[in-house]
Amino acid sequence: MIDHVTENAGHLLDGLLFGLGVLAVYLGAVFTGALVRSLAGAGTKGLTFLGSYLTGWFDYVRGDERSTINVTLNAVVNGKLEFDTLVADRRITDVWPNTYRVQMIRRAARKTTLDNPVLRFPDPPRSKKPRGLSGRIRAVVHDTLTSAHVIENGREQRVRLEKENDYRAAYGPLISLVSETASNDNAIDLALGRDMDEYRFVVALTFEKLSNRRARHLRALVIWEEALRNFPEHCPQVEFPEHKTRFHTLQAIARQYRTHPERFGIVKFWRPKEMDRNGARVGVS
Repeated sequence: MIDHVTENAGHLLDGLLFGLGVLAVYLGAVFTGALVRSLAGAGTKGLTFLGSYLTGWFDYVRGDERSTINVTLNAVVNGKLEFDTLVADRRITDVWPNTYRVQMIRRAARKTTLDNPVLRFPDPPRSKKPRGLSGRIRAVVHDTLTSAHVIENGREQRVRLEKENDYRAAYGPLISLVSETASNDNAIDLALGRDMDEYRFVVALTFEKLSNRRARHLRALVIWEEALRNFPEHCPQVEFPEHKTRFHTLQAIARQYRTHPERFGIVKFWRPKEMDRNGARVGVS
C-alpha cells in the first residue's frame, strides 16, 4: 500500500499542481478583466471630467456661459431701469431637449451684434423645383422623411408635414417657464370666471455683447407690451453703469417688435380687477 502511494505520489502532486495552475489562470483572468473594466470606466469618467473642466475653464476666462439661460423681468419704474429674475439659470438642454434645435439657437447667438443682440433665425428657404438626378433624389428623400399617412374622410393618404416655426419652437418652452413661475394662480381664477384684467408681456431671446465685467449667456427678457411700445429713447437711471447695456438691448427689442412682432413670444398675465370705494374699476395707466 505504501509502495503504491509512493509510486503514485508524483502523479497526484502533478495533478494537484495542474489544478492549482488552472485555478490561478482563471482567477488571474477574472482579476485582469475586472481591472481592465475598472480602468476603462475610470478612464471614461476621467475624460468626461477633463472635457467638462476644460470647457468650464474656457467659458470662465472668456466670461461666456454658453450652456445656460435665465429669464428676467424688465421695467422702467419712476425713471429707473429695474429688472429681476423670473427663472434662474437653467441648462439650455433642459429647456430645449432637442440637440439640433439647441445648436440652431447657439448659431443664432453667435450672429448677434452689439447693435442687435436679439436672436434671429434664418428665413425658411423657398421651395424650388429639383434639378438633375441628385436634386430629384434629395426631393424624394425629403418628401419621405417629412410626410405621413393620415385618414381623412375615410380615405388613407400621404400628406406633407409642416415644419414647426423656429420662433414658436424656441419661445414655446420659455413661455411655459414664465407661465409656470408667475401666472398659475391667476389663470385658475380666470378659468373660474372671475373678473380679471389681461396683460401681454413680450419675451425676447437675446445674447448681449457685454463688457468683460459680466458673463455672457442667453437671456430671455420679459417686458410689458404696452411699456415696450412706448419705450423711452434716453437711458433712465441705472444702478450700475454696465446696466446700460440692458437698456440698449431693450431698445433693440422695441425697434424690432414694431416691425416683426411674429419673431417674439407672448406670455399673458391676469390680475384681478381693482375697484374704488364707489365700485368703479381702477385700471392700470
